[in-house]
Amino acid sequence: MTVTRGYSSAKSALGDLGFTLLELMIALAIGIVVLGGLVSFFMNASRSHAELKKTAEHTSNGSMGMSIMTEDINHAGYFGEFYNLPFYAVAMTDPCLLTAAGIYDGLEFPIQGYDAPAVSPLTCLSDANFVPGTDILVVRHAEFLPLAPTDIPTTGEIYVQAINMTAEVQIGVAGAAIGTTKKANGAVATLFKKDGVTAADIRKLSVKIYFIAPCSVPADGSETCTGNLDDGGSPIPTLKRLDLTSVSGVPGWRISPLVEGIRNLQFDYGIDNAPAVRNAITQHFGDGSPDSYVTAPSFQNWHHVVSVRINFIATSSQLTTGYVDTKTYNMGAAGTVGPFNDAYKKHLFAGTARLNDVSGRREIPQ
Repeated sequence: MTVTRGYSSAKSALGDLGFTLLELMIALAIGIVVLGGLVSFFMNASRSHAELKKTAEHTSNGSMGMSIMTEDINHAGYFGEFYNLPFYAVAMTDPCLLTAAGIYDGLEFPIQGYDAPAVSPLTCLSDANFVPGTDILVVRHAEFLPLAPTDIPTTGEIYVQAINMTAEVQIGVAGAAIGTTKKANGAVATLFKKDGVTAADIRKLSVKIYFIAPCSVPADGSETCTGNLDDGGSPIPTLKRLDLTSVSGVPGWRISPLVEGIRNLQFDYGIDNAPAVRNAITQHFGDGSPDSYVTAPSFQNWHHVVSVRINFIATSSQLTTGYVDTKTYNMGAAGTVGPFNDAYKKHLFAGTARLNDVSGRREIPQ
């Protein structure tokens, strides 16, 4: 009996140290619930982070695009000391024409645009690189800092040498420093400062053409979009720019990708044509402030553009599962677009850029 009681006590003690099957199942169930909650929490946090990243991407891209175009438009029409721009053309100039005379003619139009063409209207912009129905904008101005006498021009770059009433467009030729008596092409200067001896300042000329391309990175590594294989199989509409520069030693164009995810670019042009008589002090029409905005100015009114409204949509580069874009977007005078009914999140950007030099010349002193 004594042995039996001892055995029973030992068995009872061992049983108290373990779990019953029911207790084990309850513990596992609680663990699964807790683990499921943690997994759900981290999945939701990951999705939220991904969506915030997409939102930050297209809003920051849109802000960058607006900043780039606004800053460039602000400088349109600045050509150093050149005050009275040409005003004689009977038709819009061809911005793709790369002769010195053709580029000079373009100085008459600091801003030049094309309103939602179905195909590219420019010989320097192929249809493959252009999204139909979006606007194209040409911006012309000189660099702020002139060349120093010891600077050496770059062969094939475009320069403008100017005094207040006259300017010359020159194609650079590398060689000796321009000194105080030369043109950018090495010839003897014909435009001088007030002392009649020192050559007028020479500045690099900037001509930029903004447009929307259907892709960011072409599949074949070139500058020309090729189709559905671009951007790794998901083409991204991209704000790009044609820059007038030296290409293999001669004037040419180089495509610069600027901001991905930009679509439906539209411009409205602020026309300053009142008063409609030339002011005796400024020798210009208008007063420096826009009187109306239009999408396609007449030939004559291109001379009176003093501001540009910029409208575009920035979109995320990745789909958002379960999201459908049912919104419409106001693109200014061009009207509304949408709904797109796709899964890309978007943000509308709208802003106004003033042509500071053009409008400033028209301001009537009080």
